[in-house]
Amino acid sequence: MTDPQNIHSVLRDHFGHEEFQGFQEEVIRHVLDGGDALVILPTGGGKSLCYQLPALILPGMTVVLSPLIALMQDQVEALEAKGVRATCIHHGIVGQERKARMQGLEQGEYDLLYVTPERFRKPEFVELVRRLDISLLAVDEAHCMTSWGHDFRPEYGRVGHIREQLGCPPTIALTATARPQTQDRILDVLGIPDARRFLAGIERPELFLSARPIHSQEERLERIIEVIEGVGGPGIIYMTLIRSLTALEDELRQRGFDPWVYHGKLSAWERRTMQQEFQASKDGIVLATNAFGMGIDKPDIRFIIHGQIPGSLESYYQEVGRAGRDGRLALCELLYLEEDLATQQKFIEWANPAPEFVRGVVQILETWGEHAYAHSVEEIRDTLLLKNRGDGRVETTLGLLRSRDVVSGDFETGDLVLLRPLEVGEEYAIVSEEKKSRDLMRLLEMARWVRAETCRRVSLHECFGVASEPCGACDVCLGGSSIDLIKFRHHGGGGRNMPCDESGEAPPLRRGDWIRVGRRKLRVLKVDRGRRGWSVEAECSDSLEIRTIELERTRWFRL
Repeated sequence: MTDPQNIHSVLRDHFGHEEFQGFQEEVIRHVLDGGDALVILPTGGGKSLCYQLPALILPGMTVVLSPLIALMQDQVEALEAKGVRATCIHHGIVGQERKARMQGLEQGEYDLLYVTPERFRKPEFVELVRRLDISLLAVDEAHCMTSWGHDFRPEYGRVGHIREQLGCPPTIALTATARPQTQDRILDVLGIPDARRFLAGIERPELFLSARPIHSQEERLERIIEVIEGVGGPGIIYMTLIRSLTALEDELRQRGFDPWVYHGKLSAWERRTMQQEFQASKDGIVLATNAFGMGIDKPDIRFIIHGQIPGSLESYYQEVGRAGRDGRLALCELLYLEEDLATQQKFIEWANPAPEFVRGVVQILETWGEHAYAHSVEEIRDTLLLKNRGDGRVETTLGLLRSRDVVSGDFETGDLVLLRPLEVGEEYAIVSEEKKSRDLMRLLEMARWVRAETCRRVSLHECFGVASEPCGACDVCLGGSSIDLIKFRHHGGGGRNMPCDESGEAPPLRRGDWIRVGRRKLRVLKVDRGRRGWSVEAECSDSLEIRTIELERTRWFRL
């Protein structure tokens, strides 16, 4: 059994917290006792602590599989600032620095090692980790490992094999969103079907959910400006296409705004610098594709706009979950232009190449032979695609081929190699018509949610198999999908049960209530009870100033 005193001292000394959130402590105890676990916590719910804290107590090292290099680097830097012995290995670390880190691993200098699944394609790395004492495997963003998930990555499909390479240590898989069938598949891929599941509810009462039909690009722009001016930053505006981002950037700059732009075609330095600047900003606005946000831990994001419809409710929920982590009200609005559905349908086509396309890519690589590395994705695209040359089918196919050991390496790193020809009919096993059908159904479900006339939270929760009551605090509950910012800023938060203090006495106010003090109207953000009785933190409706009000010493009226 684990020592409770030791767990709490590590929490306090290394992470600066006095108490755990939700079921964090229960997960940590289970992991420290050698159990496997699947943890589903909303974005900002404290998933990382569930493996970071055990890593400081377990005798060996914890290996963390993470999908993004930038995310790994951010987490390692944050841990190092806390005095935690953590490192990461990726293709951006070369020469003496990589050699020093590899030696440090062998000499037991680290408690946590962050890597991408692709790193296990390197024989010298696999040989090294097999010699290490691995106490725990943590798989972050676990939904990526199965085609049942909304963000499937072929390399993540090999995680079960990676676990075997590490000697099948106790394993914890973590994600913000996973439907029941996705949960089952994650555990099957990992080879831990009996792992204990820790499932948090997906309730985020501080998020005001809204979906607004629009009929033109001009209407989209005007609404975005209205939200920026009416709500204020920090905020994130998601667009599906890079060209849509750049067009929106031009329009906003002409109107006097100075947004950052983030997408996958920027350099690593540009993306990292922009992310750091946004993290430090008080009112910055980011225009981004869905490449932005994973690993963002900024508590004061006041709005998230989806300028174009996302491909699934899972993606939508994960992205809006980045707002309002400080517990204050945040607007999450989706702008729905019907023609945007066609864009998402194209993405689904590109993410699910036909078997004939897969074989065509392999045939081109066979023609190039041992000099394939000297060519490029663009050359394959020019050969196979007469139009839509900007689509991602070639990249998707190479990823699928890499996951089945048909190719290794990459054009970008100059080491792409065709390892073997396809077996007869193998292309039909590589791609799945069933996955394409699931992706289309998820998009249809997203479109139905936008058009729904029932409470946003109720219909969202139904998709994840969670029962709930109408929230009283979304655009539908407060009067339909044309919700205006006045209703948003002045809504009371819905009919939630009022908590009691230790004596059983209910507080006179709750978060979201409106009060008047003198001539000022204020919205309650926080309710507390100390030696001098009940007090609240409240935001003034005109100046947005936050004041602390001692209720037993102030004349106030509920509105």
